[in-house]
Amino acid sequence: MSTTTAGIDTLPNEVLIQVLELFSTKSLLPLAGTCRRFYGLVSRLHYARLVEAVALQGHDLILECYHPSAKISTPYMFCDYIDTDEFESAGLEPTLRKMNGLYSRFRPVLEKENQRPRARYPTLDVVQGTKDAIVESPSLDVHLDAAELFSQLCTVINVIKVGPKRGLFLSCVNIIESVIRIWRDWLAEQTELGPSESARTDVSHSSILWTDSAHNFGLRLKVVEKPDTPAPVLLGPGEEAPVSYVLEYTELIIRTNQLLLSMEKAEAQQVNHSSKAIVIASM
Repeated sequence: MSTTTAGIDTLPNEVLIQVLELFSTKSLLPLAGTCRRFYGLVSRLHYARLVEAVALQGHDLILECYHPSAKISTPYMFCDYIDTDEFESAGLEPTLRKMNGLYSRFRPVLEKENQRPRARYPTLDVVQGTKDAIVESPSLDVHLDAAELFSQLCTVINVIKVGPKRGLFLSCVNIIESVIRIWRDWLAEQTELGPSESARTDVSHSSILWTDSAHNFGLRLKVVEKPDTPAPVLLGPGEEAPVSYVLEYTELIIRTNQLLLSMEKAEAQQVNHSSKAIVIASM
């Protein structure tokens, strides 16, 4: 046993890294507890994989958010990468604790055929083609009747690889599928809070609705109350008035380590099913 340990200790880091690269991240991380040297090598390799994961490597993230009654009619959104907070500083002295606390932010966008221009009539620049029309942010209308305390939002996140034809996905890996409750009190609170720069990077800010208790996946929402909600003729004692809101999808927030694990799962699925394609949109 001692001879084996001595043999490993004599190997250069370059050789050990080549061996460790053969392990998936799920199998790699437990090896960090072997010794201090392994911890450093695993941390460096883990960080390098996180850098590759946020680039998505030919894959796309799609987000589906809909009321349970509007699943079929609600279009899905592609998610464009924005950045990962404190990514560079974590790479200077990588530790597993630091990297597990990293979050990557994505901007949900609709496909062009589902986008709506913000202005009712196009400007001259848009007509002439010198400027692109400013489109509305993806959003969802939420209405609460007098007796309702909350609404529900189904959230589905997938990692996909787009095929050569529209609507044809070569692979599709589900990251999470959950149902979020959107409470009346939370909606009212968010309309009173103005946008702030600190909220953009604060993952504990109340503007984020988390889809899971581990806070791995979250939606940052901008809430705008609709002023034209019809008032009821009569309200009973203690009853809240009906309200309507518009929820704008500002960001999709994903724990970067979870994104990496999902990317590896997507790549493994693509290898196992390379001759098949998945159609999840109309051709």
